[in-house]
Amino acid sequence: MNKAKILVADDITQNVKLLRVILTASEYDVIEAYNGEEALEKAKTENPDLILLDVMMPGLTGYEVCQKIRADKKMKDIPIVMITALHEKDDRIKGIEAGADDFISKPFNKAELLARIKSLLRMRQTPSKEKEMNILESVLSGLEEGVVVADGQWKITHINQIAKELLNIHEADITNIDLQAHLSRMNVSIPADTLLATREKTTDFQILPANTQTPVSINTRMTKLFDDHGTVVSISLVLKKEGGR
Repeated sequence: MNKAKILVADDITQNVKLLRVILTASEYDVIEAYNGEEALEKAKTENPDLILLDVMMPGLTGYEVCQKIRADKKMKDIPIVMITALHEKDDRIKGIEAGADDFISKPFNKAELLARIKSLLRMRQTPSKEKEMNILESVLSGLEEGVVVADGQWKITHINQIAKELLNIHEADITNIDLQAHLSRMNVSIPADTLLATREKTTDFQILPANTQTPVSINTRMTKLFDDHGTVVSISLVLKKEGGR
């Protein structure tokens, strides 16, 4: 059976070499890249089964590489694990918005790293719908903010429990919910049609309760991901009650 091929991208040589030793000992083939541009090029030419991607690299950052891979039809399904000091919630949310499948914090645990790689490689063999529903579940459920991810047609693909509560979504099956239509029925500081049409990558707005004596705003950040042709391929919302932690 062919060995799984893993692309390791990090601008620090010793980090790449350490990962090579760990991965080759576990019978994986390793491809090395030392900056964002090289990582993107090798992702295109080598067709890896999985990518270990450092966030802070010269040129293209890990987030930017991840976004470009997700916007490419030929590479969009490659599992991506970001290896970095992702202790801050904002960094983890940014990684989710960019399309990362999982995160490992430095210094990483060898056994945990190999277990996550094995899990993602196995998940890649499952039917795509099942993979999509499972791939971010553990990450989203651990966040204090509400997070919604939709496709380019505004159909929800992932949503955590906090976002369901903030958006008053009770349906067990969220796959047919039109996020833009749902927002149009809410008291939103920017009209839903404007949110649909905007070409801005990031848009901040508020959601207000329709009827309450003590209104509490939900601060919302919308991020759109565009492909090379300018087509929206993904939309994400991060929601947080005003004054909340």
